[in-house]
Amino acid sequence: MSDNSFTGTSIAGDDYVEQMTPTEFEETVYKYIAELGQNLPGFKVAHNTRVTGSDGIYQADILASYTALNVNMVVLIECKHYTSPVGREKIQILNDKLRSTGAHKGILFSTSGFQSGAIEYALRHKIALVRLLTSRFEMVTNTLAKPKRPVYAPPAPQTFIGEFYAADRMSYIANGKISALVAYCL
Repeated sequence: MSDNSFTGTSIAGDDYVEQMTPTEFEETVYKYIAELGQNLPGFKVAHNTRVTGSDGIYQADILASYTALNVNMVVLIECKHYTSPVGREKIQILNDKLRSTGAHKGILFSTSGFQSGAIEYALRHKIALVRLLTSRFEMVTNTLAKPKRPVYAPPAPQTFIGEFYAADRMSYIANGKISALVAYCL
């Protein structure tokens, strides 16, 4: 088992999330998801809501839905405001919620890194892991093959909220726009 954990600071600078409360963190993620999905057909998003599963009722930090291919797609989003890396068991719990509720996608946002076992489990089960860093979100996993980390990156826009990865290229996402993709040093 290789150590894929990322627990250091990013090219964006030192983490500021320690000053947030867990509720403020959830609200930050909620606003991010609301902005990201605003142009999706039938898009709805709810914060701190209940979801009925085959084996009971679950609490969801954020529940998003939209229409794609004439089908209502459901995304369960969990937020973990931790100071140490998130462990595999939290990803397993999210996966159980997905199976019980029939949701199509799971995303776990964290204020800290992820343990290597959590990353490996998430990759196998197509659960996205996202870490909130200073002024941006960092995709740790996605359903696409995980690209190598860049040795260099383009200068970040003044305000930016995340990074976009496509094959061996990355870009910053700022104000609803994606800057030019640059190649990773492979």
